[in-house]
Amino acid sequence: MASVLYSSARAVVMEKTLLGEDRLKRMVEGTADDALKILSEVGFGTGDISRAGIDAVSDTETARLLAFIKETAPDDKIAKFFLYPYDFRNAEALIKEKYLKTESEPSACGLLDIKELREKIFTDAYLSFPKHMAAALFNADKAFVEGTPSGLYINGLFTKALYDELFALKIKDSTLKRVLCAKADLINIGIALRTRNYERAEKQFVHLGNVKERALKALCEADFDTIREQFRFTEYKDEVFAALLGIENGTGFKEFEKLSDGFAVKIIKKHRYDSQGFIPFIRYCFYKFADIANARIVLVGHSGGLSREEISDRLRERYEG
Repeated sequence: MASVLYSSARAVVMEKTLLGEDRLKRMVEGTADDALKILSEVGFGTGDISRAGIDAVSDTETARLLAFIKETAPDDKIAKFFLYPYDFRNAEALIKEKYLKTESEPSACGLLDIKELREKIFTDAYLSFPKHMAAALFNADKAFVEGTPSGLYINGLFTKALYDELFALKIKDSTLKRVLCAKADLINIGIALRTRNYERAEKQFVHLGNVKERALKALCEADFDTIREQFRFTEYKDEVFAALLGIENGTGFKEFEKLSDGFAVKIIKKHRYDSQGFIPFIRYCFYKFADIANARIVLVGHSGGLSREEISDRLRERYEG
């Protein structure tokens, strides 16, 4: 691991390459070619606007960011927080390949070596893996042997396992702990409001964050007016209200998902001028993930013929510069 001082210094330098509000606005207001030109100003992407090229832009930037995290993270647990999601996704893809004989393309962005991960999964050698990943693999084996589990069930196994593993890290940084709790809370809120059935939802919930069983049960069973009153003065008011409105007017969970995706950046923005400890490194990583997501939204929007207003409406919470 790099020193905290070195990580912070690198992150502060890298923060200057973020898109910022002005660049993002110009990307939305211009054409696809204009957007790519602006991205190239900060060394972002491949310069290809084909649909495959849009994927390449996102994949290239994600790989660069995760390589930066591997090389520069000031703490092993922080590296795991950002990289374990790719390892758990790879494990899920490979267990499906093992039983369903489908081809998968695991990402090389995680901490675990892809070749070793594949070999061990295909030979049932799970004990060297993170504890909760190994448990998910054992349970997936059992499910496949006993029948044909749904994709939702297998995905749920690995999503739960990921959050159990992340909480088990016992991360000390208060900001990152807050982000982890928020991510778990918003997943569980979404599950509760989508199922509106506590018995079914309880089987899908990930590790509990700050929203406990009683509140989740209310989301499953209470009427919408009661739910609004219960969440009116909580930090998740906007997200819950957006989900309820989407259910009521038939637009679904699009706005809820948009707000949920941006919640980590909202937390990070409260520390935009903080230069203590791990904050500069963590702040840059979340801002960069938001940049990647928003660049993709703009490029997909332009290639799909969306209006400027439609593209802007889809943008996530972001670094403003």
